[in-house]
Amino acid sequence: EWSVRDQGPGIPDYARERIFERFYSLPRGEAQDKGSGLGLCLVKEVSDLHGGQVWVDNVVQPSGCLARWRLPA
Repeated sequence: EWSVRDQGPGIPDYARERIFERFYSLPRGEAQDKGSGLGLCLVKEVSDLHGGQVWVDNVVQPSGCLARWRLPA
């Protein structure tokens, strides 16, 4: 199992069901380029093909996001 955690604003409620969709990308600040919306989609597809699971959840204290990816042995 792999995990990555950040201390950003987390995932807005309106986007939680869509983050694994192909080409779905959240708006970013003015100084940042918009993403392609392919990263999490590709992780999910590879995970499914290998019988794995992937989760992305908001973290309350401190704020941020936790992504976990589990593949079978």
